[in-house]
Formats: sequence, structure tokens, C-alpha cells
Amino acid sequence: MTTQVRRGVRVALAAGLVAVLAAPTAWAAIFTDILGLPAQRAIERLAARGIVRIPPDGKFNPSATVPRVELAVLISRALGLSGQGVSLPAFADAGEIPPEARSAVAAVTNLGTVSPARVEVRKGAVVYTFSTDKTLYGPAETIELRFTITNTGKENVTFEYATSQLYDFIITDARGTEVARWSLGRAFLPLSGPVTLAAGKSFEYVTRWKQLDQNDEPVPPGRYRMTAVQTTVRDPTALSLVLHRGVLPGYPDNTFRPRAEVTRADLAAVMVRLLGWGEASARPLAVADAAEVPESVRGEVAVAVERGVVPPRADGTFQPQRPATRAEVAWALDKLMDTLQRYDFSRGILKDIRVGTPTLMVIEDPSRAQRTYRVARAHAVYRNNAPAQLADLRPGDQLLFLKVGDAGDVAYIEATGP
Repeated sequence: MTTQVRRGVRVALAAGLVAVLAAPTAWAAIFTDILGLPAQRAIERLAARGIVRIPPDGKFNPSATVPRVELAVLISRALGLSGQGVSLPAFADAGEIPPEARSAVAAVTNLGTVSPARVEVRKGAVVYTFSTDKTLYGPAETIELRFTITNTGKENVTFEYATSQLYDFIITDARGTEVARWSLGRAFLPLSGPVTLAAGKSFEYVTRWKQLDQNDEPVPPGRYRMTAVQTTVRDPTALSLVLHRGVLPGYPDNTFRPRAEVTRADLAAVMVRLLGWGEASARPLAVADAAEVPESVRGEVAVAVERGVVPPRADGTFQPQRPATRAEVAWALDKLMDTLQRYDFSRGILKDIRVGTPTLMVIEDPSRAQRTYRVARAHAVYRNNAPAQLADLRPGDQLLFLKVGDAGDVAYIEATGP
């Protein structure tokens, strides 16, 4: 990469990181080039929470593409990832990652997702469940693995074991190589008879994996299979969950390619992993060009299409290798924020509004306390699900609103009223 090109990438990224809300007051004034787009409200909500930033010209450029480094920054903002203390993988092209984005890239390339976070198998009256305590894990977070065996029948069930080791937890990497095992180094005694699980009762086994290998070193980014095993002498039962360590992983040649455009297939895979929705769909991929979707991400694309995170294009195709637009990325990030309940809407009843410089709103919050908020110069307003202006709001309207920061100005308002 030439010095001039690298400087251009850094300047563009810095504009996204630093620009602030500043535009004339009007209902669509957060950005001047998104009026009427399907993703308009998504873009405005993300801007109100500071996930996407507004450049001085007030344009979002919805049809522009998104480089991988920018997607890493947007994800880190959406999830509140700092990246501090997290090592950036030793990518061969690490020098091409702008310094101000390296902590975000480190966080996202080491972020762990379990998708789905729970599996269940039934054998007669016995139900086996294997789960984690959540979907997303930071690089140094401990993953709780919980294996439950429940007798749902009316008769007792017996299990035969060779030793007092009744279960195990095993971690393997993408090549099938064992990375960690709960039973390693533990002593177990022979058993003299079977173990009985009474009717209506459960065995529950829990361990906590620190994302370390057998040598207590952090496991690198990659795909890991976490397996729980009931170690019976005959017909042992095993259930598995998949951990993706590295939501936006590097390439097999050990590059990150920060300037590479994010494709629609990439976007679908990343979002489905972040949301913990699994790798497969119960229904076929309902797009006209399903055969063009790579097999490695077909399950994620099917889920993303079904749930509307990355919908098909207007002609019914998915176009997996087409670069995702900024509007499509904003749509997907809004779904992520909404599903994970990260918007943190404030709510209340509008008591009074004083349009001016500054514009002030008096709101009665759920505890019946009255609070006064200043409205950001750049803001978006909807009333009864339709675009509106501040002057359209009426005392008594029920409000949901987003502030710029915890104590900042109100930048996005959804009002309902007669």
C-alpha cells in the first residue's frame, strides 16, 4: 500500500470516528441523503447512539461499500468493545490497519460467539442438554459449559460406567485436534455398580473454560467444537456446540485485508454468529441464486434471509459476492442492536416542547418525575410510525427516545398519540 493510499484510508476512517452530530433541525436532518430509504430509521438510530458518525457534509453515502476495517469498528462500537489489553493477531498486513482502528480489530478478531448456545437430544425418557451461559464472549472471558441429563419418565433409569468419571468436556479445533479436556490429569476410581437417575430428577455437570489450551495459553482465533460427553460403557452420549473465536476472522494466508470490501455473504455470516442463531436453517435458502452462495456460509445466509437481517435484493437474488452497501450494513447492525437490546431507549410522556435555540422537551418519566432534555440540532422524529417534525409532537404523546451518550442531547424520537 502506498503512503498516499494509506493516508487516504486513515483520513476516511478518522472522519467516521471523530465527526459529530451537526445539521439543521428537520425530521430527516441527521443525514441529508437517506430520505425514503428502507434503512433510513436504522441509520438514524445508529447515528443517535454514536455507532455511525456524521461527517461535516451531512451525507451517509448509503450506496458506498464498507471495508473490513470499518465493519470491525462499527461492531466494536455496537457491542461496546474496548479492545484494550487484547493482542492484535500477528497478521502479515497488520501495518495496513490504521492505528486508531487496531484495538477494534483486535477485539473483533478475538471475540467469541457460540451459535447456537444450547442443544438438546432425547433418548427415550432421558433428555440431554448442553448449553453455555451466553452467546458472546470477550477474549479473556470464561465460558460456562453446562451439561444436564434429565429423566422425564416415571421409572428410574440406570447407567453403567467403568469409573467414577461420569462425564467429560472436550474442546477440539477446526482440524479435530484436541485443545483442552476437563478430565486431563484428574483421578477416577472404579465403580462397583450402575448409577441410578430417579424419575423426574437430573444430573447436572458444570465446568468453566477460560479459552486456554492444555498449556494454559489463549487459543488463537478459529473455530472450536465444545463437546459434552456422558461416559457410559455402552452407547455414550455426546453433544456439541461451536465457538467461533474471531467474528471477523483473518484469511488463511494470515492477512486481515483491512481495505477489502465486506460482501453480502460475509455480512450475513458475521451477523448470524453475533446473534447466536446457529449455522443451519430449517428451510431451504429461498433466493433465486442459492447455488451461488458458498457452501461454507449457506446456513448463515439462509438464517439471515429468513430473519430479515440481510434480506434478498429486489430481484429475488442474494448476490453473495456483491459488496455490501453502507445502507445494508446499517440495516444489519440495527437488527443486531435491537435483538440484543442494546439501544437502551428512554421513555416517558411529553409534557411540553419549546422549539428554538436550543429546543427543549419536558418529559414525565416512568417514575412520574419531570425531566428537561435538550434536542440535538441533528435529529429524527417519527409520530405514529410516520416521519414528523418536532412541531408535530403533542403534550401527552408517549415517547421512546435515544440520547447522544448517557446524558447527551436527544437525537431520535418515536412518538405515539391520538
